[in-house]
Amino acid sequence: MMKKIIFFLIVCNVFVTFKSQTDIQSRTCIIDTGKKNTTVYVQKNNTNCGNTSWYYNQNGHDNPRYIPQVTDDVIYVKLNFIFPTRPDGKGNFEQNNPEHTAFLNSFVDMINYRLANLGSPVSGCENSSQQISDTKIRVIVNKIWKVDTAWDYLITGFNPANNNPYDNNSVLIPGSTYYYSYYDNDPSIPPGINITFSNNGQIYSEYENGNYSQVPLDWAASEFPFYNQFDAKSRQFWPDIYNGFIHRKQHAVGNPVFGSPTWDTVKQWYYSDLGARAMVHELGHNLGLYHHDCGSNLMSYSSGNHDYLSIEDVSMMFQTASVSSVRQYFTENSFKDTYLNVNSNELWDINFRNYSNVKIDNNSSLKTTCKLIMAPQSRVIVKNGSNFIIEGADVRSANDTSWNGIKVEGNAYCLILPDTKIENGYFYAYTDNSPLPASKKVLEKQAVKPEVKVKGEGKLPASDSFKIYPNPTGDFVNIQTDDEILSVSIYNASGQKVINLTGGVKKIDVQSISSGMYLLEIKTKSKVVTEKFIKK
Repeated sequence: MMKKIIFFLIVCNVFVTFKSQTDIQSRTCIIDTGKKNTTVYVQKNNTNCGNTSWYYNQNGHDNPRYIPQVTDDVIYVKLNFIFPTRPDGKGNFEQNNPEHTAFLNSFVDMINYRLANLGSPVSGCENSSQQISDTKIRVIVNKIWKVDTAWDYLITGFNPANNNPYDNNSVLIPGSTYYYSYYDNDPSIPPGINITFSNNGQIYSEYENGNYSQVPLDWAASEFPFYNQFDAKSRQFWPDIYNGFIHRKQHAVGNPVFGSPTWDTVKQWYYSDLGARAMVHELGHNLGLYHHDCGSNLMSYSSGNHDYLSIEDVSMMFQTASVSSVRQYFTENSFKDTYLNVNSNELWDINFRNYSNVKIDNNSSLKTTCKLIMAPQSRVIVKNGSNFIIEGADVRSANDTSWNGIKVEGNAYCLILPDTKIENGYFYAYTDNSPLPASKKVLEKQAVKPEVKVKGEGKLPASDSFKIYPNPTGDFVNIQTDDEILSVSIYNASGQKVINLTGGVKKIDVQSISSGMYLLEIKTKSKVVTEKFIKK
């Protein structure tokens, strides 16, 4: 029987982000100590997936292989903020409350701000002489409200004794007994890391009655990723965020102990603490990061600035985005627009999502034997004297619709061995505007080439069924497709949804949005496609 990888369930400490902006409470932290020292087993997916490639086995804290460069484009991971409410829409942040919406938008802004603006390491931290300033990862957030009997998490059997999450409260820790796992299969919730913000109903009822003496719980729980079940769900649980919002409004505003701050200042403290540190910390666990002892690090539970991630940390985040279950939540068009260089013989026997182009050079051979998922915008370039061998592998695009293919240069070749089965309609290889000659198929080695579309350089696959134009644009974005469009959404660089339209929309007015980079999400009955565009 195939063994599952053992994953940790993390609930983590968060501390104050800015020394000059001290939030009045901090979120506490737990670890599932029962699984802390359990042996981790690696699954071999099938006979062609031995998981020996260094892109799988390397430890991001020993020999980083996924370090983003300054010139890389960012990649985007999708989060679902789920707010269970009472039938009257209350008991939590309210969907149509402008103050609540503005607070949540600021929360999301601070997540992306921290991901883009890492602090500097301090003496004593790991590799303190090295620094990386930008993770090159951003979040896109869908805010979802659900009328739900479980808006009050006390009904799940949670025992608040001693404010201790370990006290028979496994129903609130994401995992096999997690109460809110039913959101995983809710068809109205799009793919993404499901983050549930439920509220303690007893405390909320006291607040409604004017009694603000009870202090809400302040902790959060996250799951580590799977490395063998690529459709496994990723989740977080954040209790009492709204109760914390109300409590701070009553106890911190004008309080001389905190410098008599205004409500706007207190809100800034709160969303900064949540977004600039706490959510990035939790997302770090979803992307495979463990706790650190160095207080400068965002993953630390020791005192310190908590604004720094090491090169090894960020490398591990990208490794997790490539070879674990969390990769399913990165947008289809996430593309670093850089090259992964193969300069010596390599075997890719891993289930691998790659966000870059691949260049095989220096008379090298790359063999892929498992699953290789490429960015739609990417290509494999086989330089003169090198070769690309596909043996029993599944090579496909992240959007399963289009790909820029394999370019073979000079006397290089692409060899597709007999047990390979390529059944998508967009796989193709090409040379400099010429079909691959028979000699490149290496027929003497009994290589069999399946039906492969051969195209001239610069052409797009015939099955590239989605195109947007013009790009860049000033006024309108047009969508060219034969598929039936259900809805379109546009997200800004902070992950906020700025335009949402339903129905068969193929022309979108973008005159009202400011200049910058945006993501266009197109939903059809069978797929979700995301494309980048620039508003001039």
